[in-house]
Amino acid sequence: MPTFSRLGQAQPRSWLRRLMPSMFQRRLRLLALGVIAVCALLCVQMARLTVTDHADLQARAESVLTRVRLIPTSRGRILDRKQRVLAQDRPAYDICVAYEVITGKWSYKKARRDAFRDNKATWGELDPIDREALVARYTDHYSQQVERLWQDLASVSQVDLSEIEAQKARVIERVQQVASHIWLKRLEQRTEQGQDVELADVAQPISEQRADHPLILGASADTLAFARRMIDLGETDDRYAVWQQVSVMPSRQREYPSDTMTVEVDRSHFPGPLRSDKPAVVQVNGIASLIVGNMRDTWKEDFDQKPFRAAGKIDLKGYISGDRTGSTGIESAQEDRLRGTRGRITEDLETLKQYRLEPTPGRDVSLTIDAHLQARIQALMDPSLGLTKRQPWHQRNIPESEIGRPLNGAAVVLDIASSQILAAVSLPTMGREEIANNPKAYLDDHINQPYINRPVAMPYQPGSTVKPLVLSSAITQGKLGLHEEIECHGYLGFPDTSTSNRYRCWIYKQFNSTHGPLDGPHAIAASCNIFFYTLGRRLGARGLTQWFARFGLGSTLGCGLNEEVAGDLPDLARADDPNTPGFGVHDAINMGIGQGPIRWTPIQAACAYAALVRGGYLITPTFLMNNASQRSEDLRMDSRGVEAAIQGLDLCVNDPTGTANHIYTEVDGQRKRENTINIEGVKVYAKTGTADAVALRVDSDGDGVITTRDTVVRDGDHAWFVGLVQRAGSSRPDYVVVVVVEYAGSGGAVSGPIANQILYAMRSEGYL
Repeated sequence: MPTFSRLGQAQPRSWLRRLMPSMFQRRLRLLALGVIAVCALLCVQMARLTVTDHADLQARAESVLTRVRLIPTSRGRILDRKQRVLAQDRPAYDICVAYEVITGKWSYKKARRDAFRDNKATWGELDPIDREALVARYTDHYSQQVERLWQDLASVSQVDLSEIEAQKARVIERVQQVASHIWLKRLEQRTEQGQDVELADVAQPISEQRADHPLILGASADTLAFARRMIDLGETDDRYAVWQQVSVMPSRQREYPSDTMTVEVDRSHFPGPLRSDKPAVVQVNGIASLIVGNMRDTWKEDFDQKPFRAAGKIDLKGYISGDRTGSTGIESAQEDRLRGTRGRITEDLETLKQYRLEPTPGRDVSLTIDAHLQARIQALMDPSLGLTKRQPWHQRNIPESEIGRPLNGAAVVLDIASSQILAAVSLPTMGREEIANNPKAYLDDHINQPYINRPVAMPYQPGSTVKPLVLSSAITQGKLGLHEEIECHGYLGFPDTSTSNRYRCWIYKQFNSTHGPLDGPHAIAASCNIFFYTLGRRLGARGLTQWFARFGLGSTLGCGLNEEVAGDLPDLARADDPNTPGFGVHDAINMGIGQGPIRWTPIQAACAYAALVRGGYLITPTFLMNNASQRSEDLRMDSRGVEAAIQGLDLCVNDPTGTANHIYTEVDGQRKRENTINIEGVKVYAKTGTADAVALRVDSDGDGVITTRDTVVRDGDHAWFVGLVQRAGSSRPDYVVVVVVEYAGSGGAVSGPIANQILYAMRSEGYL
C-alpha cells in the first residue's frame, strides 16, 4: 500500500526504511548526551566531596568514629630579676556542668524522651501543640533537679547563687560567640565555593555545645568530695540524674604570690616634720601588679586571631570557650610565650586504641624589676607616711583644705649600663583582692585613675627637667658657645612689653630678682628660665623637636608593655605646613623650659638622662630580660655639651644655690633648712622641675565629653626630680631615679625627699 506525502504524492516504502535508522541514531545520541551529563554531574559532586569538602566531611566522619579529650596545659611563670615568682599557675579542680544543663535544654530533652516513651501508641496522632503540652507535664521533674543543682553548688562552695548565674551567662555568651564565628566561617567557605546555602545549613552543633563548662573554679576539697558523691548517686537514683551531667576537671588557677608584702620603712632620714626613730610597718598591696598584669576571659577577637579550629585543622594552642588570656601588662604582652599548648587523647571507638599527645607548658618570662625594691619604694610612697601627702613646705600659700590630701605620681629606677628597669611604681595602686572585692571603685575612679601604669602610660609636662637636654643639644648644634654666658634680666627681651611680661624667670616672679649672667652649668643649677627661653628661640621649634625625638620623646620605646604611650611632640612630618601647631617662635621658647606642646613619660625621662651619662648613646629601656627588641643609637653629641649638662646636674644638688640642694621645713614653729639628699657615701646629680600642668577635669555635666565647662578637680604644678646616682668607687653614675608627683607643687620640695628615700631603699636591697 502506497504512502503519501503532504502533497498527496505516492512515496515508495524504501524511503521509510531509510528514515527509521536516522531517527534511531538521533535518539541514541540524545540518550548518550544525557548519560554523559549525568556522569559529569556525578563527577563534579565527587570532586566537591573529595576535594572541596574533604576536610569538613572527614572531620565529621572522624567525630563519629573517634572521641577526643583535651589535656590542659600550664601557663608559664613570670619572675623578677632575682627569680622570685610574680605569677604562676596553681593546680586546681573545677566543677563543670554540661552546656545543655546550663542553657536549660537538658530538662526539655529528658522530658520529651519520657513523654515519648510513655505515650508511644498515640504519639503519632498528636499535633505539635498537644505534644508540647504533654512534654511540659514531664518537665517539672527535671527542672527541679536543675534548680537544686545550682542551690547545692552554691551552698557547698560558698559561692553566691547570683555569681553562679553570672558565670552561666558568661559561658553561654562565650559559646554563642564561638559558634557564630565558626558558622559564619563555614558559610563564607561554602559561598566562596559557589554553593547556595544559608546560615541554617551550616549551623551544626560545635564541640563547645556538647562539652562541660566550669562553673565553680578552684573548688575546695569539701566541694570536690560532695560533687563526687552526688555524681555517683546520680548513676543509680533518677532523682539526681542531673548530676550525671556534672564533672570534676583538673584546671589551673593563676596566682600572684608576691602581690602583697609587709615592709618596714626607716623614717630616721625623712624630712623633719615626718622624721621618727621608730620604723613604720606598711602592708603593701598590688606590688608590680600593673607591670605583671591580669588575665581575662577570651573574647570574639581572640577566637578570630587564634582559633582552635580553622579550615578543618586544629591548633591546640588556639582558644576555645572557657579559656583565659592575658589582659594587661606582661600577661598580655607575652601571651604567646606564656601560653602553653594543650595535649590531646584521641580514642578510636572501633579499636578502642588511644593516641596521646602530651601538652607543652608555657615558657617562663623573666623581668628586670626587683620585686623587693619595688615593694620598698611603694611602701615609702604610701600616703600614710606623709611623703605623698600635701605638706605645708611643698609650696607657698597652700590652702588649709589641701593639707593632708593624698598625692598621685610615679617613680622609676633604671640601671644605666643595661637600661633595665629595676622598679617602676605607680601611685595609687590597688591590690588584686581589693579590686576583686570592689571593681567598680577601681574602674570608675577617674580622678585618681589607679588603673593607669603611670611610669609608661601617663605623659606629663616635663618642666625644667628638659633643660640639660636643651643645653647639650644647643652646644652640639653650635647655637651656644661652650663658655658663653646669657644675662638674666628677669624677663625675655621683646619689643612689646606684654610679651616681655609673658616670659619671665621664676626668680623674678617670686622674689623680684634676677640671676645675672650665667653659663650653661650654672643656668641648670639655678634653673634660669631666661637662659633656656633664649636657647629655645635659637634652636627653634623644629630643632628642639628633632633633638627631643632623638632622645626618645614622641615615640614608644619598646619597653615590653603594650600600655606604653609615646607622649607628645609637634608633628615633624608637617613642620613645613604653616597651619601645623607647635612650630611657632612662642612654641620654641616654651619648649626650651619644658612647657608648651611637649609631654613625656617617666621612663622616657629616665631613658634620656641615661643617654646623657653614656655620652649621648641611647639604649631603650626594658622590663624584659634578654629583650631582643632593645634599640641603641649614637646621638652624635658634642662631648663638651654633655659634660656641661652633667656639671650642671652636679651643681644643682651639691652647690648651695642649686634647686635640688635643700628644702625648708617647719618643726615646732621653727623654719629649718635641710639637705634634699642626705644619704652618705653616694654621689647624686639631679634636676628638679616644677611643671605648669593642664588642669584635670571630670565630666561633671554627664555629656560624655570633657570641656572647659566641666569641673576642675586638680590644678597646679607637677613636681619632678630626675637624679643620677653614682655608687662609691664608680667613675660615672650607675642609676637614674625619676620621681614625679601630680599637682603637688615644687619639684625640689615634693619629689626631692621621695627620691632621697628611694636611695635608702636601694641601699637596703644592695644596689648602693
